[in-house]
Amino acid sequence: GKASVSHPFNNDVTFEISHPNAMRVELYSQDRDYIWPGNNQDYYLNDGETKSIPLSCNDGESICYGAWVDGDEGT
Repeated sequence: GKASVSHPFNNDVTFEISHPNAMRVELYSQDRDYIWPGNNQDYYLNDGETKSIPLSCNDGESICYGAWVDGDEGT
């Protein structure tokens, strides 16, 4: 899979993520205790889908993402 990031406005960022298999994604702030989308939810991508995930964040905030193939949450 792949991910790219764009910064259209201050304090906003969009991750574009794609993978050939159905997958789930969460994004994590490295500067505060915050997860997108949060509330024990995740973003879902269908097989081969490219999904744009817009986030509102703090200026200069570091964000990591975690992704796993759907149905393979144990890895």
